[in-house]
Amino acid sequence: MKKKYLIISVLIFVGISGIFAQVDMKETVAMIKKNLAESKANMKKYSWIETTTTYLDGEQKSVKQNQCYYSVDGKLTKVETGGSTPTKTPGGLRGKLAANKKEEMGNYIKAAIAKIQTYLPPDAEKVQQIYAGGNVAIQILDPGKKFKLSFPNYNEPGDLLAVSIDKIAQKIMGIDVTTSVDDPSQKVTFNITYNNLPDGTQYAGTTTLDAQAKKLKIVIENSGYRLAQGQ
Repeated sequence: MKKKYLIISVLIFVGISGIFAQVDMKETVAMIKKNLAESKANMKKYSWIETTTTYLDGEQKSVKQNQCYYSVDGKLTKVETGGSTPTKTPGGLRGKLAANKKEEMGNYIKAAIAKIQTYLPPDAEKVQQIYAGGNVAIQILDPGKKFKLSFPNYNEPGDLLAVSIDKIAQKIMGIDVTTSVDDPSQKVTFNITYNNLPDGTQYAGTTTLDAQAKKLKIVIENSGYRLAQGQ
């Protein structure tokens, strides 16, 4: 029995060693930090269009667009440029109930979108702190090329931020987050696909939030990047 456990332990050790041989954790976390910091700084040179589409129970409910740019004091500014026609609410008691439900869902959607922004862009120093605490997990996506690093308790206890990277290209491919909005027992997930601008700046191209308990999906797309005036 002891021999059996010894063999299993050796196999586990070999497996873990094989993973670490393919990805240098310190080097990889440094690459993630570098990309996040550089992209955050470079984004201040651009303006772009943010399109937010909301689906409830599979049905599209609204589409809103914002013109986004960084003001001279470094703050992200969003100016609404248009949206979908509001849904008509029936009258009477039925209308009041529908209006209350609509308001409740509207508040949840605002809270969900605000929650997304607390993870975008990920904070390079938080990533470093979690790594320094020895709590980063590795998943191989493509041996020797692509990996996913998971950072637990990134923003709050019980959440998880995972960064998928292309080691060869030295780029972030995407980010997955598991968290909650107003009820810790109701988990929500969102997935971010990263794209690249001509100068190498990386940005969140498409962000999709899925709140299954609410039958809600929110898709945020960033497009139309242009250098701001004076750049």
